[in-house]
Amino acid sequence: MKRKPIVYLICGFIGAGKSTFAKKLEEKTGAVRITKDEWSISLIGNDPTIDGYADWDTKIIELSRNFAFYLAGKGIDVIIDEGFWEKEQRDKMRRRIEALGAKEVLYYLDTPIETIRERVARRNTNITKESFKISKEMLDDYLKYWQPPAEDENYILASEVK
Repeated sequence: MKRKPIVYLICGFIGAGKSTFAKKLEEKTGAVRITKDEWSISLIGNDPTIDGYADWDTKIIELSRNFAFYLAGKGIDVIIDEGFWEKEQRDKMRRRIEALGAKEVLYYLDTPIETIRERVARRNTNITKESFKISKEMLDDYLKYWQPPAEDENYILASEVK
């Protein structure tokens, strides 16, 4: 019997440590890691305030998810390092994973907001090729979209993974 591919979803807010965790998970599992921010930054740079960014982000999310599901459809385990801030996004991904016949594993990085603020401020002083420049105002504005997973979402706290 063929083994079901695993689709790992990485959920957390900006600066929570998602990409660092996803890289470790990639090493541990051998799954293909898809980090849409890396794709975006390599194509348009580190500034999410540029004209048209929202449209660009929507397109790169769709492209990266479609690629992840293409790989999973071929039996390859994938890690989607995206954030999944809203419950509706997570529910939609679960339905898509189920329809594919794959197994879903949701990891949640429950990072305190003060730690996030410190990390983002520190990251802004030394922008890398893997991170966006996010102002304090942008971070505060984005917080209104953040919906941490509820207990019924069957997640694993990333901090509990060894």
